[in-house]
Amino acid sequence: MALQYLLELALFAGKCALFVVAAGLLCSLVFALARRDGRRPKEQNQPYLVIKDLTQELKRQRRVMRRAVEKADPDLQLKKEAEEQASKGLFSCFKRRKSKAKPQSEPESAAASAAADAAADKAESAEGKAQERRPKTKLERRQQKREAKVRKLQELEAQGVFCPRHIFVLSFNGSPSGAEVKRLRREIDAVLTAAKEGDEVVVKLTSPGGMVNSYGLLSSQLLRIRERGIYLTVCVDSVAASGGYLMACTANKIVAAPFAYIGSIGVVAEFPNFNRLLNAHQVDYEQVTAGKYKRTLTMLGENTPEAREKFRQELEAIHKRFIEQVLTYRPQLDPEKVATGEAWLALDAKDLGLVDEIAPSEEYLRQRAEQCWGSVLAVRLVKPKRRGLKALLSRMSLAQVLNFKQEAEALAVRLKDSSPYEQIR
Repeated sequence: MALQYLLELALFAGKCALFVVAAGLLCSLVFALARRDGRRPKEQNQPYLVIKDLTQELKRQRRVMRRAVEKADPDLQLKKEAEEQASKGLFSCFKRRKSKAKPQSEPESAAASAAADAAADKAESAEGKAQERRPKTKLERRQQKREAKVRKLQELEAQGVFCPRHIFVLSFNGSPSGAEVKRLRREIDAVLTAAKEGDEVVVKLTSPGGMVNSYGLLSSQLLRIRERGIYLTVCVDSVAASGGYLMACTANKIVAAPFAYIGSIGVVAEFPNFNRLLNAHQVDYEQVTAGKYKRTLTMLGENTPEAREKFRQELEAIHKRFIEQVLTYRPQLDPEKVATGEAWLALDAKDLGLVDEIAPSEEYLRQRAEQCWGSVLAVRLVKPKRRGLKALLSRMSLAQVLNFKQEAEALAVRLKDSSPYEQIR
């Protein structure tokens, strides 16, 4: 009897669990469909506008950066702490009571007064020595350290060393497509709302190069910093080749680790040609263009010597622009030596003038932190994660799985229809 009761209880619990799972999946599907419908109008074929107010976003960036700079400024922090300590001293209830001198009925003799004066001088000297030996407060110690650092920085500036007010650190890890341009642009927007002349921006850069237009735009983003009169430093720990060096050459100073790859000032384009394979299987490939050089080399058609020559001329034009930008910001380079498409270790690149200093990024930042009036601030764009029941159900929903499938199919179509592109490599 008891066994039958336990079996019925287990069966009931299993039904309840299945009901809860089914209800959860149904709710997640409803939420996902409602979310998808909310993004687009009811009439699928009707065009619509999506307008985003960037003014509020820029104000928020400016407010966040201003607070971060004020919080990191050591002079402001010491001033606030001194004001807090002074206000506590004013309103403190525990004050030292003043000692009142008792009136003396009879006048003291000359010897007694002299002895009293000597005793008073001895007591004052003892009190002064004790006051010198008294341990200082935390605020006083910090103020002394700050004064010592200020004197040191003034001596360095007298020697001609650039001591920035604040240092802003950005990190960039590039891919061949250069899709990280959006993130870098937003981080630079945030930095430029707070950075001024006398500050320094350090970019920890890692990139083997990639598409011409993407890395041209990325280098233009770094130029925004330099055009504001802000000192720009690029630190390379592993590789800054081709498009990566197109970005790095815009800096006032390039610092590289000893075994980082630097250079590769050249352009390359490569793709297979399947024309003979198609001819062997009797497959015709048709391509219709308007314009003599609308298409030069193709993956499926027959490539002519004229088309190859035209394509080579296009690559030479890109290479020429690449060299011009490098020489604009590093005129001491010899293009005959460095613009051959070769990449060198940083130790050899320094001899050629491609690099200014040999050091890992951490060591450079440590040295610069000691030569900085303010603080070193790392700026990084972080995408917030969705939390809560709605986010959990949307991740579990079938609509999300179908959406991933549609994105994969769309990517396959893009790859199939894409034309060959040039890469700075």
